[in-house]
Amino acid sequence: MTFRDELSPAVETSPRETAVYAGMRRSVKELATLLDIAMAFPLTTDLDRLLETILARSAATFDAADAGALFLYDPDSDHLVVKASIGYEKEPLSHVRLLPGEAMVGRVFQQGQAILCATLEEMAADITNLREENRLYFQRARAGLLQPRGAMCAPLVAKDYVLGAVILVNLRRPGAFSSADVRFLQAVANQITMVLENARLLSEASRAQALDEANRFKDEFLASISHQLLTPITSIKAAADLLLTSAAGSDGPAVSLTNSISRNTQRLQALVEELLDLARLHRGEASLSREPWDLRVIVEEALAAVEPLAEEKDQTLDMEVPSSSCSVLADRGRLEQALMNLLSNSCKFAPRHGHVAVALREDGDEYIVSVSDTGPGIPLAEQTHIFERFYSRSRGPGRKAGAGLGLAIAKTVVELHGGRIWVKSQGGRGSTFFFTVPKEDHREDPGSG
Repeated sequence: MTFRDELSPAVETSPRETAVYAGMRRSVKELATLLDIAMAFPLTTDLDRLLETILARSAATFDAADAGALFLYDPDSDHLVVKASIGYEKEPLSHVRLLPGEAMVGRVFQQGQAILCATLEEMAADITNLREENRLYFQRARAGLLQPRGAMCAPLVAKDYVLGAVILVNLRRPGAFSSADVRFLQAVANQITMVLENARLLSEASRAQALDEANRFKDEFLASISHQLLTPITSIKAAADLLLTSAAGSDGPAVSLTNSISRNTQRLQALVEELLDLARLHRGEASLSREPWDLRVIVEEALAAVEPLAEEKDQTLDMEVPSSSCSVLADRGRLEQALMNLLSNSCKFAPRHGHVAVALREDGDEYIVSVSDTGPGIPLAEQTHIFERFYSRSRGPGRKAGAGLGLAIAKTVVELHGGRIWVKSQGGRGSTFFFTVPKEDHREDPGSG
C-alpha cells in the first residue's frame, strides 16, 4: 500500500506557502516510505525480491534518483556484490565486484559512514580507484545513459559490522541530492539492515527457534519504527490543523492542499497506532481487563458504531441475538474492537446496497458470533492466510488492499479470551466470519489477565 497518491497537486501559492507545503509533503512522503518498507518487511521469505521492492520504494521517494543499487559484502571473496538494483541493466551490473575501499560504495563500506557527492569534481574523484573491469560493467549497465552527475551512499550497519551499502545516482545535474536526502537514505539503510539480520536468524538457527526469534524481532522492529514515526506524524498533523484553522472560511488551492496533507497524515497515524497495538498484544503487554458482560450489549454497540460506514454505501445492517442474557467474562473494549474490525471489514467489501448481518447464538459451553456480508467472497487458497499479520489482498476491482492488521488484531483478541476464529466463504457468494467466546461459567483461563 502507499500513502503518496494525493501529495503533489498543482496549486498556486506564495513562496512562503510553497516552502511550508513542500517541507510538509516531503516529511509525509518520507514517513510513508519508511512505513511502506516496514509493511513489506514480513510479507515474504524471498530475500532478493524483498530487497528489490525496498530499493524501488526508497528510490521513488527521491525525484532525483535515476538509478540505484544495493551491495552486500561477501566475506568468502572479499568483495561487495549487487543484490538489488533499479535503473541499471541487471546482467552487466551483476558482474561488478567491488573491493572494500573501491569507489564510493567501497569507501562507505570501509568507513561505515554515508557519503554525498554533489559536484562533478567529487564524482570524478570518487571513481579514480575504480578498477577497469568494474568501470566497463557499470558503463554497460547504464545502457548508453549519461555519466552520473551526483550520488549518495549509506552503509548497512549492524551491531558489530557493516553488511554492505545502498547507493542512489542522479544522471541529469550536479547538486541534485542534499544532506537531508542523505540522512533519510541512512534511515532506509538502517531498516534494510534489520531485514538482513532477520534473514540471517532464519538461516542460522533451527527452524522452530528461528521462527520464534524472527517473530520477536519483527514485533520489536514494528514497535520501534512505530514509536519513531508517531512524533513526526503528530507534528505534521498539528501543523496542518493550524494552517486549516488560520485559513477558515477560505476556499483556495492552498486549503485543498492542506486538507490533502491532513487526510494522509491521519491515515498514517491510524495505521501506526494499529501497528503499536498489535505489537503490544503479541508481546503480552496488553493484558485483558475482564469483567462480567452481556455479550448482546457488546454486539449491539459494535453494530451501532459501524452504522455510518454502512450508510455511506446504502448498505443494510441486520442483527439477531437471543432474548435472554449471554453472560461472558470479557474485556469489553477489546472484544468490541475485534467485532468492529470484522464488521468494518464486511462493510468495506460488501457492494453498494449490499447487506451485512451479525448474529449471536449459544452453542454448548460457548457463544458463537457470526458476521456475514454479500461481498465478492474469499478464494479458498487465501482463507488459511487471511488472519495472518500483514496479509492483505484486494477483493474486487477498484478495491484497494488494506494493511492486513484488522483481522490479525481480531484473531489475537479472540484467542486471548480463550475463543476461536475462522471464516467460510465462496467466490462471488459473500463471506461469513465466526468467533467463539466461552460462557462465564465455563471459561478456561488462557493466562492473559
